Amino acid sequence: MSGSARRARRGRRAALAALALLVSASCAGPPPSPERYRLTGSGTHWDRVGSDRVFEDVAPRYPEFFAVVLDPGNTNEPDLIPLRDDLESRPVDRRNYDALNAVAIAYFELNYRAQAERGGSRYLVHSFRATKLLAVPWRAYGLIDEPRLRDAILDFFEDAATSEKLRAHETAGRLARVVESLERKERDPRRLARIRALVARIRAEAPQAE
Repeated sequence: MSGSARRARRGRRAALAALALLVSASCAGPPPSPERYRLTGSGTHWDRVGSDRVFEDVAPRYPEFFAVVLDPGNTNEPDLIPLRDDLESRPVDRRNYDALNAVAIAYFELNYRAQAERGGSRYLVHSFRATKLLAVPWRAYGLIDEPRLRDAILDFFEDAATSEKLRAHETAGRLARVVESLERKERDPRRLARIRALVARIRAEAPQAE
């Protein structure tokens, strides 16, 4: 094959590669909005959804909170007031959702740590701290009647009770009671049906959970 033919072939390959990248980018569409619960697809991990590094996005907003939560040797109570205030802020914007995802990250970390140390001296400390985190979105659900935010909070509770995240299944029963109590705060028929279906699913899949 002559040099000119080889160059022409390389040129066609480069053009095809560029076209493939262009098509891939156009099919992918814009990145999803951060104004949502972002950990659903993160499998057994809590810090990544695909190429979206959730922790890196929300950690700068709550450095003192994460400094306590992510230190295995720190058993102090993290300050939940900044997250609570952001999650309950009006009008609803990205700040609310960042707070929700920060709560979720902390919950999965502390819940895993508690279950990993079940029977140990720190089990109750980590378990109580994880339970207190659940109260933050539970309270916001009753105070903020904004459909998308309420849906996002339900996404978190569903993920915490039914996903494959490490050790989450062991405490699913705790979530059944929390989610069921949201019925008193909800008037929308669609979300009421979702709440009831989720409670039924949790109890069916984890009947012996705490």
